[in-house]
Amino acid sequence: MSDTRPGARSTAPAGSPGGSAAGAPVAVLLATAPSAAGGPAALLPWPGEGSLLARLLGQLASLGVRDVHVLTRPAWEDDVRAGSGGVPVSVTTGLDADLRAVVELASDDGVIVAQADIVTHREALAGLLADPRIGTGILTGRGATARSLPFRVRGRRGRVVSAASPFHAVHRPTGAFLGVLKVAGPDRPVLAAVVERLAGPTADPPRPWRAELERKEGGWRAVLAAWSAAEAGGKLRAEGTGDEPLEPEEFEEVAGADVVLSPADEQRLRERVAAAPQDAASLLVVGLVRSGTHVGTSLLRKLYWARPLSAAAAARAGEEIEGYDEDRVLLDSAVKASDGFFTTFFVSPYSKYIARWAAGRGLTPNQVTTVSLAIGALAAAAFATGERWGLVAGALLLQVAFTTDCVDGQLARYTRTFSKLGAWLDSIFDRAKEYLAFAGLAIGASRAGDPVWLLAGCALTLQTVRHMSDFAYGTGQHEAIGSATHPRIEQPGDSAWVAAEARRVALAADPEAELPAEHRSLPQRVLGAWRLLDRSAAVRWIKRMIAFPIGERFAAISLTAALWGPRTTFVVLLAWGGVAFLYSHAGRVLRSLAR
Repeated sequence: MSDTRPGARSTAPAGSPGGSAAGAPVAVLLATAPSAAGGPAALLPWPGEGSLLARLLGQLASLGVRDVHVLTRPAWEDDVRAGSGGVPVSVTTGLDADLRAVVELASDDGVIVAQADIVTHREALAGLLADPRIGTGILTGRGATARSLPFRVRGRRGRVVSAASPFHAVHRPTGAFLGVLKVAGPDRPVLAAVVERLAGPTADPPRPWRAELERKEGGWRAVLAAWSAAEAGGKLRAEGTGDEPLEPEEFEEVAGADVVLSPADEQRLRERVAAAPQDAASLLVVGLVRSGTHVGTSLLRKLYWARPLSAAAAARAGEEIEGYDEDRVLLDSAVKASDGFFTTFFVSPYSKYIARWAAGRGLTPNQVTTVSLAIGALAAAAFATGERWGLVAGALLLQVAFTTDCVDGQLARYTRTFSKLGAWLDSIFDRAKEYLAFAGLAIGASRAGDPVWLLAGCALTLQTVRHMSDFAYGTGQHEAIGSATHPRIEQPGDSAWVAAEARRVALAADPEAELPAEHRSLPQRVLGAWRLLDRSAAVRWIKRMIAFPIGERFAAISLTAALWGPRTTFVVLLAWGGVAFLYSHAGRVLRSLAR
């Protein structure tokens, strides 16, 4: 391989280990963070594969990423080159050179930027790199990943709206950036522009950036203390989850200099503080987000992730990841976390195993979706008989159709076979099954001498309006997010963080001070109180049930049709659907007024 220097492109031929098939992005691995022993953390030992870097290179190769380049520091060049398995190695002297090298190495098909010292499952990487729905995006996590002190991000509707870096802060984050960034080919010019704006300040960080880096040390100290308290038996919980360990984002916004840590946590803090200023990947994320680029997210789900910065931490990560049943975790992760009560507790516990069975027989999600529609049509035909046996058979068939409908999505997530056609078919066929059931029930009732056409028409109209409203609201939210203004890259905090920090400083100086910015409007207070209720798992499930999602609707149709008849079914659909319509719109109006 050629001896590449800062920003230089390797001249490896296409057929060599560093070569790339047409249409594949280049991967740039950052072996720039120091380990506790002083060498590169990327070369920490990993059983059976030599090092963390070698393990990551193998995972990328298995995902079809052939054109890989490694960036490292001059003092580590020989060791990294020896442990890189023959892939090109470039020597960079600092963060600004790292950023420029990423742009120069990027291909027209995009670039993957990853920290070379992360430990995660291959499928976690596949979730980002192999998902065609994500153009430019990052790997994100929640919960226990906070213990590795990653830089945080705030997301809305699957898009990153604010991100942190060594020199940037994010207010009220919702997740963590896990060190892997994918930039699509069309966004390469934006990446180049971002680097031009970042490279100068990173070469000589201005005072506000240095102050933010110092503040992070205090925040991380408080985070480690909070985690220690939670592990010791505290009842800290993540806001809005109730059943996951605390992601103590609020601790990152206060000084933690007075917090006393255990020796192990103190060592972890020192390692993270030393590695932070070398994190080019997080800086690129901040730059892309603040330039208005659509940066998507791929959630780690329940897979493993760690960033060991010492030999002891790497050994611990090896023991922890060995305890994972990856297939079981993937299967559990195939179930949507946002499903309704009925789907979560009465369908998904067994439908996920059907999805695995379907995967083993080579079935595709679109095939399963089509089968679901056919079963739904059979259910409607049974309802249309107007006989008691037909109502019971239709109820059972409708539940089979709904289970099959759950299977197609779980199969897609389990096998990562996503497509725009599949998403469209799933949405259209869901509506078709529901409306066919309405028609079958109305025809059957008419045959039985109890015409309910008016009720059926009202139920159909209500559900159609709800669907249109949901799609319109979602589209409006995406447009609002896309048109939002972002602070300049040179500003350390995002807009919300700056306001919160100003209030915190003022209150610290004068606890009795009256701050107009703290006086929230009535809609804001109501919305804040309503969100506080989400700390209770029971309340969260009740809220989901009130919204009358598709699982609850199909269950209501099956139960009322089998036990009573079509008239009762439509009355229940209208009553519950009307409450759900008012509930969802009241929340949307409240959120709009609270802005």
